[in-house]
Amino acid sequence: MKQENKKINIVYLGGGWPTNIGNAFIDKGSLCSLKLANPNASIYFASEMPQWFYYFSNKNYSKALNLVSIIKSDYIVVSGMMLCKEFVKLYESVILQAIKNGAKFIINGGGGEKYSLEEISAVRNFLKKCSPLAFISRDEVSFENYQDLAKYSYNGIDVGFFVSNCCPIADFSLSNFVVFNFDQSLFQELFSKNNKTKRELKSQISEDCAIINTYHSCWPKTRFRDLFLSLFLANKYIYQTNTLISDIPEDYLQLYANAKATYSNRVHACIASLSYGKKSRLFSKTKRALLFDRIGLGNIQKELVEVDINKLQKEKNKQIDFLANIFKINKE
Repeated sequence: MKQENKKINIVYLGGGWPTNIGNAFIDKGSLCSLKLANPNASIYFASEMPQWFYYFSNKNYSKALNLVSIIKSDYIVVSGMMLCKEFVKLYESVILQAIKNGAKFIINGGGGEKYSLEEISAVRNFLKKCSPLAFISRDEVSFENYQDLAKYSYNGIDVGFFVSNCCPIADFSLSNFVVFNFDQSLFQELFSKNNKTKRELKSQISEDCAIINTYHSCWPKTRFRDLFLSLFLANKYIYQTNTLISDIPEDYLQLYANAKATYSNRVHACIASLSYGKKSRLFSKTKRALLFDRIGLGNIQKELVEVDINKLQKEKNKQIDFLANIFKINKE
């Protein structure tokens, strides 16, 4: 009886919000799904930032202390674009240390970056070392590539879709508006590709509909090229009317949940909007868009789409049930 009531400890590795607030949508959604799967669990949040900061400052990232390696836990959980070479390079030793300390490894809504043969090979080698207890993918291609390397695998969805289950939304006095969220690379910005896109979009939106601009990074990077880009973007974004640049995810979620539609080249701006039953369109050729196929929105890069909320909730329920069963069958 005492064993059945044993409280489990989970350490969750995430963060990196100032560089991309979309990471916060992943983290909040993942933490929500974990809590729904095991309401009595103690969940501790540890940031990926220590290794990332050392790495992008051209320092030896192996010297950084990450709390994942010293927190006593039953499980270590990661989510998002972690099935990629950069994640493996920066966090393999941290995760292996947590496993050595007794934690079981769970991937909760994982996906890749490039989906190349080189990336798949590097990630498979990493997963063979870590022997995940459970792998929940966020797209079907990732599921096919790695499902054989975990004890339990599930063809799941991106955990960002869970933000609507944990972040309540306020009523706005402004009701008729859309959001433009276009974070751009240096070359996209210089050649004004998305400027043209936005001009075309504006011509399709009624004059009485307000346009709110959002930008997903509030922390300029330190390398010269990125510093130049940050200054370039500052002139573009800060002096636009109705622009949001914030350090907390709730500000963005409030907008995406209340907007009539969100137009973006950021995957998780679209996910947030869709999770609240709003329309969205993605202006990006990223392979990460494969995760939209999993919920029947493979055409999001071609047109404005909206998800069937009832079907989405059923997918979330099934994913929670899978997680809950993992925790149940692995009680000691």
